[in-house]
Amino acid sequence: MFDTARADYAAGQWSLAITGFDAFIKTFPRSEMADDAQFYIGETYYAQNKWMDAITAYNAVIQNYPMGNAAADAYYKRGLAQERVGDLDTARDSWNNVLKNYPDSQAAILAKQSLDRVARRPAQ
Repeated sequence: MFDTARADYAAGQWSLAITGFDAFIKTFPRSEMADDAQFYIGETYYAQNKWMDAITAYNAVIQNYPMGNAAADAYYKRGLAQERVGDLDTARDSWNNVLKNYPDSQAAILAKQSLDRVARRPAQ
């Protein structure tokens, strides 16, 4: 079920992917892949530039699976989506959460780069 949803995601079949990942979470809520399915829901919305839906999906990863392997990436990607909607303060908070809670992750490297990038922006 997860692999089918991921294949739909890879093929750009966004609504099918979301439906598949959501069904996976409902069917296997305690699976070690449930956090990944929720993260992919966020990724699907992000790929469609549906920033607020992506933020909501990433929040679900963070809240429901804080110890899961997708949490660090969810914080990082939530920050990117928050930046897209113009909410730089909360984006910085998201990225700082990655650095604080997941300092050895790949997401921490990306979060640091994002923090550095927005710090170099000229004041508006």
